[in-house]
Amino acid sequence: MPRAGIMRSIVAALLVLTAATPTAWAQSYPASGKIGYLQEWEITGSLAKGAIRAPVDYSGTVTLRHIGLCSINGVEQKQARMQLKVSSLRLEGTLVMDDDECRIVASGSSGSGLLTCRSGQDIPINLLIGKAVETETSDRVGRSP
Repeated sequence: MPRAGIMRSIVAALLVLTAATPTAWAQSYPASGKIGYLQEWEITGSLAKGAIRAPVDYSGTVTLRHIGLCSINGVEQKQARMQLKVSSLRLEGTLVMDDDECRIVASGSSGSGLLTCRSGQDIPINLLIGKAVETETSDRVGRSP
């Protein structure tokens, strides 16, 4: 068998093995923190890591939950999409909700910084990204958030 034929056979075998794998493992990173002068908003979610080298990209869906005492009509929750670029010195990104889009600028080491929304007012934010958690996914082609 010529060399090109052997290479084609190896590539074909690898493709068959990859396609036969029912699931793959992806890594998600837990995100948590507080937003507000009185830390009245709790933020939790799971972020996927994009780039391996600094600055590292993270993106995913987060939930904002109002935990302040003035929640007369019950707990208010909002879903948002978060995108971050993180280096050892700086954390920058966006928090996009249905009714607003905010810019995040914080210290990369502590996660403390400011959230600036359309109103223009700077709001304190403390944000932490935890260690990777292995999650099972059926998405073999692309990355799932």
